[in-house]
Amino acid sequence: MQEAIKVTDDLKFLDADTISIQRNAFGELVIQLPDGNTHSKVEPIRSFPVSETTRYIVLIDSEGVEIGIIEDMRNLTVKSREILAEELQKRYFMPKITKINSIEGQYGVTHWNVETSQGDVEFGMRTRYDIVTLENGRVLIKDADGNRFEIENYEKLDPKSYALLQTQI
Repeated sequence: MQEAIKVTDDLKFLDADTISIQRNAFGELVIQLPDGNTHSKVEPIRSFPVSETTRYIVLIDSEGVEIGIIEDMRNLTVKSREILAEELQKRYFMPKITKINSIEGQYGVTHWNVETSQGDVEFGMRTRYDIVTLENGRVLIKDADGNRFEIENYEKLDPKSYALLQTQI
């Protein structure tokens, strides 16, 4: 009989209190580990990008090798946390829809005109399967080009926006 494999044996969790995250002169992410090793061109990846945005952040080096996992980035120093949050924001850029002006369907494509945290946007959506409703009224939308948008809580939208969204979910 084979011995059970413990997943935690294969995972390398980093102690948030002992690592430092900075930017180099080129603006690249650099991590310094407690043993003195430094990695540059580090890429952070959320293990659970929808449900755990600040937890289980995997750090990958320039060769694509996993450096380790930050269990909770809120345990980092303020400066390291700010730099990591900024980098994750760039990587997982997702404008927030604040108002839906119109939704019109034509030839199997739904055309949306919305207001977002980044300004007014028009996009097409091919299928209703590209709308995911999560707990607490959160909605994720993927347009025909693969861009992603978020509605933080659709129940807090204005009545017209709410009614238009209801026709799609």
